[in-house]
Amino acid sequence: MTAFMRRFRLGWRQRWPACRGWLAMGGLVWAQGLSITEGVVGKDSRFRLEAPPPYVLDSLRREARAGSVTAQMALVEYFQLIDLKPDSARFYLAKAAAAGLAEAQYLLGLIYLRGIEGPKRPAEGRKLLEEAARKNHILALRVLYQVLEPPDSVSPLHVQVLPYDPKAAFQYALQAAQLGDPPSMATVGRYYAQGKGTPRNDSLARSWLRQAAELNYIPAQVLLAQWYLERWNQPDSALYWAQKVLQNERASLEEQYNARIAAYHAEYLPRWIAIVRRLLQTPPGFPQSIPSAP
Repeated sequence: MTAFMRRFRLGWRQRWPACRGWLAMGGLVWAQGLSITEGVVGKDSRFRLEAPPPYVLDSLRREARAGSVTAQMALVEYFQLIDLKPDSARFYLAKAAAAGLAEAQYLLGLIYLRGIEGPKRPAEGRKLLEEAARKNHILALRVLYQVLEPPDSVSPLHVQVLPYDPKAAFQYALQAAQLGDPPSMATVGRYYAQGKGTPRNDSLARSWLRQAAELNYIPAQVLLAQWYLERWNQPDSALYWAQKVLQNERASLEEQYNARIAAYHAEYLPRWIAIVRRLLQTPPGFPQSIPSAP
């Protein structure tokens, strides 16, 4: 939604004070159409948001009624972050979604799917998300395959909001993966490895997981480290990907823990197997060769 505020603000450059700081919230930086002092939310008393003057809001409302999705999405931000009126935000979000804006369809679909800041209407939420997915909206595709995927040992148990459909989940994940989304690439690799929504294919599983891992997607690297050892009996490859994770400062504690276990077994398991094989071939206390009869 940041882009919508930015485009609208260009028309008010002479009348609207320039932004003087940064708003860090959820990893997004937005300061268009709002006057912001320097500071950090919750940690700096200098930080505050100032509502735009009435003439700006009036102009936004006129533009929104005329069908401007830019103004509609600007009002969505205003009512979500400044005036804190989720019903009003959802009203303008619905207008932008009806106009065919993929971002609005995704956001409104998420509201209806989860029932957060709005009524819970899973079927309507899925329809909106599918409309956004047809426009190749990556986040809509991710939500769809996540809620349609049946849980298992790799994908944690979650609250069911829609009937599980592994085949549909695979198709949405594949669509996002083909658009170059690393998390979706890893998901497609996992589906192929597990035979979830598609016949099991270890070759395609490795291919998709490697594509995601080579883009430095850590969960894919962890899965490769584990599955090269457990499924595909290639300890050298398992050790390679485990070390990639351990050398990455962004890896979480859980990812580092799993990678360290995989690295340990990849390094020492072949040695123990070799020792056991030698013991089985030549038990202790027995001569290397059977002496011939006199």
